Amino acid sequence: MSALPRIDSGVTVDDRSTIADWREMLAAELEVLSPAQRRTAMAQAVEDTGGIWMPTGADTWGPHYAEITVGGVMAQGEDLDACIASWIKHVVRISRADQEAA
Repeated sequence: MSALPRIDSGVTVDDRSTIADWREMLAAELEVLSPAQRRTAMAQAVEDTGGIWMPTGADTWGPHYAEITVGGVMAQGEDLDACIASWIKHVVRISRADQEAA
């Protein structure tokens, strides 16, 4: 999985192109993985970057949707698999919008 440049390497949070590039690489890597591999890879990305990983609640208590925030992009879905697929779609849409705006 692509490593996000660390803050101490001289990359700042404001370096949007570096973060956008990292998100696009991660999305491309996730697209070809099985659902189980996607969950593992996304969990690692969340842990590495301090993102948010919120699975659906057990039984009837807790949220009835999953939520993931990684690399500044938040996505929701009915379960973690749908949530990760939604995150990939968001990253692709952001990339296309950035290209059209340039």
